[in-house]
Amino acid sequence: MNCHREKKGDLCCTGMDPVKREIFLAEFLRHLDNLVYRVPLWACILIGGKSSRMGSPKHLLRGPDGRSWLERTVETLRPFVTDIIISGAGEVPRSLSTLRRLPDAAGTVGPLAGILSASGWQPMVGWILVACDMPDIQSGALEWLAGQRAAGRWGIVPRLSEDGFLEPLLACYDMRAATVFKELRTRNIMKISRVGVHPKIYNPVIPGELSGSWRNINTPEQLDEYEN
Repeated sequence: MNCHREKKGDLCCTGMDPVKREIFLAEFLRHLDNLVYRVPLWACILIGGKSSRMGSPKHLLRGPDGRSWLERTVETLRPFVTDIIISGAGEVPRSLSTLRRLPDAAGTVGPLAGILSASGWQPMVGWILVACDMPDIQSGALEWLAGQRAAGRWGIVPRLSEDGFLEPLLACYDMRAATVFKELRTRNIMKISRVGVHPKIYNPVIPGELSGSWRNINTPEQLDEYEN
């Protein structure tokens, strides 16, 4: 049997029965996917915003159980990741004082500064990038998101509908996506949503029952609606 690429993206195996070839290719792709899942997955929670619209740090807002949004996010993430870091300045609850803190990457602003800092500090892992103002993240959403990883995908930036906006926060990035982040910084593009249009980034539609996990709260009016 001889396996070679006939053209970009196509693996051709000659000298093999067609049925056996399909079985071989399926097993080969399964092996590649397994290699993807062996890469450690970390989480980076962004708290670097000034919360100017909310008027107070959003990550310190508390839910009905008395815990801050940041504490709840960390607890939800823990079963799905190897470790968690916090990117950005600001006070954190004493219960999370042992978590590693990273400063934002110099010369960059917004979420892009956080993920550049994280991927530069730990370049050989994948990242779930999370905003601090998403209080309803479900375990099922994290399981679904992490499960979208596959060979050839540099990241998972989902959307709420087929024609909906990309959701670059609460998204999953392979270590190879670092090259996309660096390219955006080089081109002075600070909108992290531009990562999602890269051809190596996968954009699945979020299942309806999980869509609430991508809800963010930015203003007192939205907070009042959320709490009531």
